[in-house]
Amino acid sequence: MQMPMPMLTKNPIRESGMRIRPGFTIVELMAVIGIIVVLMGIAVPTLKVVREEARSTACRTSMREIGLGISAYRTNMGDRIPSCEPLPALVSDDMTMGGLPGVLDGYIDPDCTCWFCKADSDPESLSTGTSYIYVPGLLRYAPQIQISVGQALIPLIQSGEFSAQRIEQFRRNFEANELTAIFDHERGRSLPILTDSQDRHPNNPSVARNGLFMDGSVAALDQELGDIDGLPEGIVDGGNEGPEGTPEGDRSR
Repeated sequence: MQMPMPMLTKNPIRESGMRIRPGFTIVELMAVIGIIVVLMGIAVPTLKVVREEARSTACRTSMREIGLGISAYRTNMGDRIPSCEPLPALVSDDMTMGGLPGVLDGYIDPDCTCWFCKADSDPESLSTGTSYIYVPGLLRYAPQIQISVGQALIPLIQSGEFSAQRIEQFRRNFEANELTAIFDHERGRSLPILTDSQDRHPNNPSVARNGLFMDGSVAALDQELGDIDGLPEGIVDGGNEGPEGTPEGDRSR
């Protein structure tokens, strides 16, 4: 007698495990790609803003370091700010002369990275040895300052007692007196003594440049230099710094 064959039943678990899941549909893929594009559109500008702000912050840190050097210079030079060119002169492919880096040599190493803004990528700017322009170096050529200094120098020149080098030193000292009086004045304090030589910080609310001020503070400029008017004139009486009044150790550059 033949025994009946047992009936095979399907395993529902195994059956479901072998079931093939379909991939993304075209609609789903397009939706995912659209989301990624939107996220990138948000992230990329945000990263750029963060990067620019980091560079601006590093720039302000460098300016503070230069401000400390100016403060040390003033301590040794009768509280006067430097009288020098607004930018160093390029004398060869890899050598500059003068300007604020030259005057502050001994207070700040001319090769210090603080002389350069992190956002400065212009070869012409970098070749000058600094990313920053010394604003008093521009104002020293103002007619009222040069007239005042010239009047103070006349009796010294006519006396015939001083060499050309000594006269040049007196001239720099008289200019420094005039410039210091301007920047120490209440109105003059609104004028930065050091700024970026070009617009480099587009994140700044008003002007794309940072500035170092007479009190050592650093901030984004809120107006262009050409928009600042009503500045006081210098002390005019340059003669109050007589030939024997030049502080010992003062340097002319």
